[in-house]
Amino acid sequence: MATRVLFRLSMPNTGSWNGRWSGEGVNYVIVRIIPEARVAELGIPKSWYYAWDDGWGASVSGRVMEKGERRPNSDGFCGYDWMVDNIIRWGTPKCQHEWEPDPRSGQPHSEGEWERCRFCSRSRKIQTAEAVEETT
Repeated sequence: MATRVLFRLSMPNTGSWNGRWSGEGVNYVIVRIIPEARVAELGIPKSWYYAWDDGWGASVSGRVMEKGERRPNSDGFCGYDWMVDNIIRWGTPKCQHEWEPDPRSGQPHSEGEWERCRFCSRSRKIQTAEAVEETT
């Protein structure tokens, strides 16, 4: 059986010049239907925190919606839907990276072979055994 879970985004830590977030006071919510077993595994109701290196920090809270409760009006999720996807997938808003070969590797502009995360599109250079030996 599946359960409706409401996720709410807030930005408790801001790295802006005035210490404020332009989305303050805006209703950033998203509703996802999640299997009951996964809701229990995630420990919902719960909140998760994500920090960037520049001083910004986001909080995503989740709660089970009551039967018959209407979906609230939402102003979207400010482009941070990926956090909810990661929470559902891994139990954390931070991508846990699943690497695949980057099809653009080996083109004239690239040096060496690269791989890309299939979820967040982050890239990294593949370390060969020879390169690891050279650095140790």
